Amino acid sequence: MAPMKIHSLYLDFFRFLEEMAKEDPWPSYQRLYLEPHEEFLTAYWQSFDHFHREQIVERVRAIKKEDYGQLRALVQMQDPAVLAGEALGKCREIFPLEPLPAVYLFVGFFSADGATVEVRQSPAIALGLERFRDFQEIPLLVAHEYCHCAQHSHLKGVIPKNDGPLLHKMIAEGLSVLFSQVVYPDLPLHRHLFLTPARFQWCRENQEALLELAGADLAEKKLLPVLFGPGDPDAGLPPRLGYFLARQMVGHCLSH
Repeated sequence: MAPMKIHSLYLDFFRFLEEMAKEDPWPSYQRLYLEPHEEFLTAYWQSFDHFHREQIVERVRAIKKEDYGQLRALVQMQDPAVLAGEALGKCREIFPLEPLPAVYLFVGFFSADGATVEVRQSPAIALGLERFRDFQEIPLLVAHEYCHCAQHSHLKGVIPKNDGPLLHKMIAEGLSVLFSQVVYPDLPLHRHLFLTPARFQWCRENQEALLELAGADLAEKKLLPVLFGPGDPDAGLPPRLGYFLARQMVGHCLSH
């Protein structure tokens, strides 16, 4: 059985916080955090095209040690690596992958809570810890991204990751939500969708209109940033609607 690879990069980030120079933290950031983990961090930043090196330097120089007090407290109460490892084990029992995707627990800049990133030509699970208020969603994030890793391995070339229309995104996200439900069947659906109960109820009440809206654009890309991004306040569309719609569409297809 393949060993689990859980990389706790955040520990080196904490070390950087302890040793960073107030006048210019960039040299110690490079030495203690960026260089030891450059392969992963570069792959992550490039996959989202969020930052250029100049922007990273600027953000590092704005880091304040006290801003990470809550994260330190969370880690002291509960080891995120243990949670990720337990979730990875549950996923493997249901759908074994060889090799198992590595999990990277890191601290970045406005990182996605969970994402799938290609590292050394293999899909890996990346969990950006800087915005977590608690770690209860880590198992669900691992399960969700594990399914994306499985899709990367088994459906590569069938469902393009970034260049396809809305339909491809719906299939990919719908499968990942459904897989998460299989791994953790006792949790309510809104948890698997990372929606509040109130937002989930709103989605259910407006499901017919939302499905009609998305259904008319499945072959296009226009609604991708709306449904899977910040929404459209002017149109009355809140964020993250796409995950609900993806779950409903794919679930309906698989049940018929």
